[in-house]
Amino acid sequence: MLRRLSSRSATLPVVPVRCLPGGGCRRTAFRFSAADRSSFGGLFQTPGCRDFLEHLCETSADKGSPFLVFDRGGLLRLSECGSLPLGRSPSYSDDVENPERMRNASMQNISLNLPRLGYRADGDARRLLKMLSAQLELAVKAHLQKKAFIEELLSHGDSGPLSLMTMNRDGHPYLRPDRMAYLVGMVGLNELVRISCGKHLHESSAALKLGLKIVGHMKKEVDRLSRKHGLRLILEQSPAETTAYRFARLDLRYFSPPAGRHIRGDVVRGGLYYTNSTHLDVSAKVRPLERVRQEGLFHSFLEGSALTNLRLEERRPSKEDLASFIGQVFFETRSAGVVLSSEFTTCPDCRRTVRGIRDACPFCEGTAVRSLARITRYYSHISGWNKGKLAELKDCFRCSSGF
Repeated sequence: MLRRLSSRSATLPVVPVRCLPGGGCRRTAFRFSAADRSSFGGLFQTPGCRDFLEHLCETSADKGSPFLVFDRGGLLRLSECGSLPLGRSPSYSDDVENPERMRNASMQNISLNLPRLGYRADGDARRLLKMLSAQLELAVKAHLQKKAFIEELLSHGDSGPLSLMTMNRDGHPYLRPDRMAYLVGMVGLNELVRISCGKHLHESSAALKLGLKIVGHMKKEVDRLSRKHGLRLILEQSPAETTAYRFARLDLRYFSPPAGRHIRGDVVRGGLYYTNSTHLDVSAKVRPLERVRQEGLFHSFLEGSALTNLRLEERRPSKEDLASFIGQVFFETRSAGVVLSSEFTTCPDCRRTVRGIRDACPFCEGTAVRSLARITRYYSHISGWNKGKLAELKDCFRCSSGF
């Protein structure tokens, strides 16, 4: 698996990514990211970088597997486990130099239902922030309870139920308490902003500023609670495969009629959802660079994994346009990462795969097809999705121009 290329690398590892365009056993997209690409400023001055970047962009547009992750400000992002502050601590620097000893883990993810706070605040901004702080306190209380429970199990050592996690082969237990992260996520920032000011995040600068104020307040409170309780609390972009659907259904039941005006999807058929995390409205017809720019403003508050998902039409952008686009994203935005998502249909009869979601195979006309699309961070068959995620997929704006 190709992970990262640092600015210290002398050569570009082109060969390991040549297997990616082929996809999986049926030439479909890899379910999980087969490669994470981290771009440092030095990458763009490395000989051969343009050819490598074009190859990677072509693969990403074709199969959707690679994440393009940008490490900025001396931080090395480690997916949901937070970031390594390079140069700030000798132990973190040692992790980078000896990656075989690098073990980071997230205990659990607690996501806040932001739209519900908007219904309860009823337009009172001061009350909203006060309730938000109270919800963060409650989330930390749950983390402390989980921490105490796991520590009790670990205290039994080799004779306990978590004996594997206590083994020591390099001077540290396999599960390292000093590398444990406690995640605090959010769902529905876009809807909270719309409840509060009547506009989606992308519809006005005032709405965007309000969203940044809310997430900035959350970051400030999370940092304060981290110091208070001695926990490594991390504000992150909740993947929320089912949470956005569940929150919307509960709010429709207990907070109608206001909830009915702000919940997304098809209320009549039960396809309800809130916008994930700090993302813009998925149906908004916003040019790719502008979407990345606006969503990237929130990424500096999120220490965990943060990405902008750009859904592509069946027609792919050229690799040259995408490579230039990635350069713009790195130098002209504050984005922490981008992922290019396509949809696919696989036919089990003729074993062929085509782009897009189809009801029948265009080659053999078989109807026993299976469609594959990205759900948050990974690909899965949409036949297993809940009604909320299916409604969100239907609403998504797709674009293959403007790169």
